[in-house]
Amino acid sequence: MTDLGKYADMYAALDVLAPFSKETAAGSFMIVGEDPDGLCVLARLLAAKLCGIPPAEAFSDYADIITYPHADVGADVKTSGKKAKKADTAKAATVNVDDVRDIIDSLYLTPFELNRRVYIIENAESMSDICQNKLLKSLEEPPRHVCFILCASGAMLPTVESRCIEVALPPFSVQTVAERLKAAHPGVNVKTTELAARAGRGNMGMAERIINDPDFTSEYADALKILRLATGSSAFTVTSAVYDKYTRERAAAVLGITEYLLGDVARVCVGAETVFDVNDVNSVAVGFTPLSAARSAEEVRLARKKLLANCMPQAVMDGLILKIMEEKALCRK
Repeated sequence: MTDLGKYADMYAALDVLAPFSKETAAGSFMIVGEDPDGLCVLARLLAAKLCGIPPAEAFSDYADIITYPHADVGADVKTSGKKAKKADTAKAATVNVDDVRDIIDSLYLTPFELNRRVYIIENAESMSDICQNKLLKSLEEPPRHVCFILCASGAMLPTVESRCIEVALPPFSVQTVAERLKAAHPGVNVKTTELAARAGRGNMGMAERIINDPDFTSEYADALKILRLATGSSAFTVTSAVYDKYTRERAAAVLGITEYLLGDVARVCVGAETVFDVNDVNSVAVGFTPLSAARSAEEVRLARKKLLANCMPQAVMDGLILKIMEEKALCRK
């Protein structure tokens, strides 16, 4: 978990929190968006509003605000370099059946120090169907002094989603993220800061992870190389040298950037504004059409699934390059 406590004022000022207060009826809420870290910060701020706590105290320890899986949202990341990268890319903890049983068994306890008890469930989308179904009745009819806040960056069971009040986390402007990153990381190269802001696509948590990732700049460069060289069989040998010694984690990171770059390629093809630097995007857009860029992005998503299924990174990348070449050729006919 990245340290987003220093950006709490940005989240506290969001309009999505305005409707909620200590007088809001107890119930179940689901914070949705693509930035898992940002969802957790917003969850703490929402919990503070529901309990009548000032935003400045949202990350303090309260016995009646319980987070599952147990984690300290406001904790500083004390590792750096490779250790920080490894910690950030580790599989996120998820709520298990024992956690759900613990939640259900404690629902009717009297609040210790606040007006209500709030259960925050992070990475909620990764809960098993069994866990989601076990929580269903509690989400639908929580005790009058209980609130649930689920943080979901992906789809959950429709029955769970329908029982929650949705709170969508909007992205910030890329300019706003860049300015805050520059202030928070004065020793970082400005170009790196701006790249992190663009790559985060307005998500403060994602941008913060990127700027703390010592490998991101080289991963971005590799993604550009792969797309530049995926122009035909004569370049294939050169292309494969880029990823010849990839670990599974490195391949996944490069594929993630490649997918976003292909989205920008499609935008360039139709004259729309890009997320990444337009010169970088133009350098890899040769031979693409909007359709081939979209189809290639889908191939990237399939390649990432293969990595998760423990396929060899080099084989996955070989197959992807050939698929991108094929899509470009088919759409030119």
